[in-house]
Amino acid sequence: MLLLAVESATDAAGVAVVDDAGLLAAVDSGRRRRHAEELAPAVEFVCASAGVEMAALTALAVDVGPGLFTGLRVGIGTVKALALALELPIAVATSLEVLAHAVAGAGMAPGTAVVPVVDARRGEVFSAPFEVKGGQAIQLGEDSIGPPDALAETLAALGRPCVLAGDGALRHAALFSAIDGVELAGEAFAHPPVTVLAALGRDRVAAGAVQAEGSVTARYLRGADVRIGWETRQTRPAPGAGA
Repeated sequence: MLLLAVESATDAAGVAVVDDAGLLAAVDSGRRRRHAEELAPAVEFVCASAGVEMAALTALAVDVGPGLFTGLRVGIGTVKALALALELPIAVATSLEVLAHAVAGAGMAPGTAVVPVVDARRGEVFSAPFEVKGGQAIQLGEDSIGPPDALAETLAALGRPCVLAGDGALRHAALFSAIDGVELAGEAFAHPPVTVLAALGRDRVAAGAVQAEGSVTARYLRGADVRIGWETRQTRPAPGAGA
């Protein structure tokens, strides 16, 4: 297997190539929120660094969110274009899954509760509950979006220690760190690591959990920040109507 993974759900973007033996090459964006400019060159750079021709790829992986609207569109669009051109299957993972598996793989004890928290902007965060089992992160509930205060209340009522990861956890660190039993994973887990996404993608391709290009969609969890007002335009009276 030769898989290329694209991570673009949050401020930091990344691309990695893995084979059956492990990681061949990876690059993380040093700049923030410039995914449209950086992803295509990053794909070329990583393939060149790994000594891999794009035509030799056998599968792709992409983070489908939740996360930044523009970042998700660019990353998913890049992967779908490659899948269409090269006729490759796509494995997907959510940003919350990638963060949770990154924490689980950092040596967390079995039974540890992990809650990835991604900044959703507009005073909200994306989150989901996970538990470490066998070195893996097992999701225990649905992805959700809401104010950080509401998540803090849920965590306080949980009654067990848990580890929070993600840029949302760091942005609201004062709120979350004041809760008994809550530990913040820190800057190393601020963004979903593309290397973890690549490993997840490789496992899912091996298990046959893949999608065709046309069925891959972003997991936004809410409407776009900016909308083109087609509905408004269509219902607006034409100039001079009713005159």
